[in-house]
Amino acid sequence: MRYIGRKTNLLPYIEDVVLKNASRTGVFCDLFAGTHSVAAHFKRLGFQIISNDLLCLAYVFGRALIQNNEEPAFSALPNLPNTPSGGLFNGMDAYLRVLNYLNGLVGVSDGFIFNTYCPGGANEYCRQYLSDRNGKKIDAIRQRIEEWKRDNLVTEDEYYSLLLSLLEAVSKVTNISGTYGAYLKEWDARTYKELTLDPITPIPSNKEHSVYQQDANRLIEQIECDILYIDPPYNPRQYITNYHLLETIARYDNPSVYGKTGLRPYSDSEKSAYCSRGACLRAFAGLISRAKAKHIIVSYNSEGIMSDAEIHGVLSEKGEVPKLIPIDYRRFKSNSTGKLSSNKNVREYLFYVQTN
Repeated sequence: MRYIGRKTNLLPYIEDVVLKNASRTGVFCDLFAGTHSVAAHFKRLGFQIISNDLLCLAYVFGRALIQNNEEPAFSALPNLPNTPSGGLFNGMDAYLRVLNYLNGLVGVSDGFIFNTYCPGGANEYCRQYLSDRNGKKIDAIRQRIEEWKRDNLVTEDEYYSLLLSLLEAVSKVTNISGTYGAYLKEWDARTYKELTLDPITPIPSNKEHSVYQQDANRLIEQIECDILYIDPPYNPRQYITNYHLLETIARYDNPSVYGKTGLRPYSDSEKSAYCSRGACLRAFAGLISRAKAKHIIVSYNSEGIMSDAEIHGVLSEKGEVPKLIPIDYRRFKSNSTGKLSSNKNVREYLFYVQTN
């Protein structure tokens, strides 16, 4: 999934810092986990994981990839209609059978996503985030998943695995350039594809992992870990507005949206202090002062609200002089056609400190 700040390209650097300075085992906490790419990486390396993020969207990732340790069995689901036991389904495991059933559902015209975010729906702006066909199909699939949960036909792990399959599928057919803050005026080629759910590969583990959806500065008072990884937002744009459509599909709570782009309303408790120039440094200093961790690693961008000197100063209060690792990379920015083009070099910083 395309996601601002995703650290996939930084994983080798983060792993190198951990393995050179900390232990190869223990509790690894990813406090601003997003799509959980860092948490998932260290789960694969054998660490016990604590992960957290404010968004329900991110919580779905965490439940499916981090807290869940095995492929869903769907043992409580009855025989699904229109899915014969032979032919196409011979040898197919339960997960694939369920996904094939969901992929075959007929779209519905009375659902929230179709009526709010598709041009044929009942919204005055004729929003075109999704084609009518895909919008109707999303509603049909999302409603069926919720019905199964309500009727106790799927476990929590199975529920979140199906939700993540749906969210990943939606991200591949949306009419956007990068985030969901606005849709494109012309239909992108990806929108003509039919929405199709694919299985999510589970990460096997014999450890018990914990996933939270809380304010990081509150959660930090409740947890202890060996390695604390901090990757906070670095600019004023709130993630809940950048990814409002996926957040709404994750919650499926039919919010009273507003404006041309159909933003969902959100409360102060859903805002991140790290997106505020006035509150960011104070929030960061408070978090670090309360952290109970042997090692702290911070990712931050050279174009962020806090300067590297400010971050260095806060971390210096926690332990030895922090190590600073600059990483250069090319920033890619969406142009007017929605295509990504190379913009300029920016720098990502990794800060490391061993605490007192």
